[in-house]
Amino acid sequence: MSGFKSFLHSMIAALIIITITGRDVEAQDTLQVTHRDTIYQKILELEQTVKEMNKTISEQNQKDEFEALMKEADRLSTQQEEHKVDLSKKYFSGVRQQQGLNPNISFGMDFFGGISTSDASSISEPSDLGYGNNGFFLREAQLSLVAPLDPFTRGKAFLAATPEGFFIDEVYMEWLNLPLNMNLKAGVFKSEFGFLNRYHDHALPQFDRPRVLVNMFGTGGLGGAGLASNFLLPPVIAHASSLDFSMVYGSNPQSFSSDTAAGFVFTSQFLNYYDLSASSYIEVRLSGAAGKNDLPVGEFNSYVGSAGIAYKWAPVGREKYRTLEWKTEFLYGYREYTGGTYKSKGFYSTVHNKLGARCWLGGRIGYSEIPYDPSQSEWDFTLSFDFWQSEFVLTRFQYQYNNRNIVDRIGIPGPYPSDHSFIIQVAWAMGPHKHEAY
Repeated sequence: MSGFKSFLHSMIAALIIITITGRDVEAQDTLQVTHRDTIYQKILELEQTVKEMNKTISEQNQKDEFEALMKEADRLSTQQEEHKVDLSKKYFSGVRQQQGLNPNISFGMDFFGGISTSDASSISEPSDLGYGNNGFFLREAQLSLVAPLDPFTRGKAFLAATPEGFFIDEVYMEWLNLPLNMNLKAGVFKSEFGFLNRYHDHALPQFDRPRVLVNMFGTGGLGGAGLASNFLLPPVIAHASSLDFSMVYGSNPQSFSSDTAAGFVFTSQFLNYYDLSASSYIEVRLSGAAGKNDLPVGEFNSYVGSAGIAYKWAPVGREKYRTLEWKTEFLYGYREYTGGTYKSKGFYSTVHNKLGARCWLGGRIGYSEIPYDPSQSEWDFTLSFDFWQSEFVLTRFQYQYNNRNIVDRIGIPGPYPSDHSFIIQVAWAMGPHKHEAY
């Protein structure tokens, strides 16, 4: 009995120890879980604090940027106010200083030397149909004066001298930006007709004008004293369009009258411009001219029509070194005379390729019939090389072959043989004058 009691006491003691030990382990596990929960809670609180700090910093940065922009706006506004013109300032004299009254003054010279396989006087001597050959020639020395007359008008004068004497190349005044998008011109000028009629000789893409233009209008082109208007049209059928009209007194013994008192020569031109890309465009021109011819009584009319297309490519950023220009123009003449009418035709096509900053290579082909005798005709073939020492000094080398089927010309004694010719041209300018790009 005593042995059983001892066993029971031992069992109870063991149970008590196990219970106490289990409670200790459970207590330890509970403490560990509680510790982990506390750390996780602190991490969450820190993340929330970081988010709030980032939000506060972002709002502060936005506020600082806004304040900086407002300060810059205030500074610019103050600066603009400081530069405003004082409209209350009064001027009691309309007299301008002498320097402000002076026009842009330029002087240029066009000199050349030539040699031909023919020594016929019709080729060697300067005339209305040629500049001369087999020698050295001063084609023109030109004085240019250009200035605005007031905000609404400008004046231009081009006075020339040759071995034959002094003459007026162009002298005219323009009224600008009139109603109906119109400009008005009055004076002595070259009419808007085709691509090259308005060019002065020194600015031509080759040394001379295409033979079809010379046979139709002479070396001086179509022009005289009169009035002209230009209208800028809405861009309906092209990116830009314009319409030109002119009425001039001018002698032109080839297609019209050589007597200025015989009446006016009327011209018109419709121009359309199309952009193909940032580097290229196409230009289309339709031109016409009408007037009296040289036949007796003054009852006979002459008409000349022209259709031309031009293309130009100048790569953006490379236009100083690469440019390609192509122009082609077809002309048709209708001339009345006592026995009926003469119908003449002709064309030219010219290419000008820029090889570098200073060099151009050009070529031209053309055909023309004599307006008062279409049975007579000629072909011209031209190659040219231009060297621009600077924008003020040009040296040009040109070869030309003329195949002529001509036996009689008005006012030019024959014969008129075919020939090969070589020209060296030197053109230079002092002052700001650059020929306008028509």
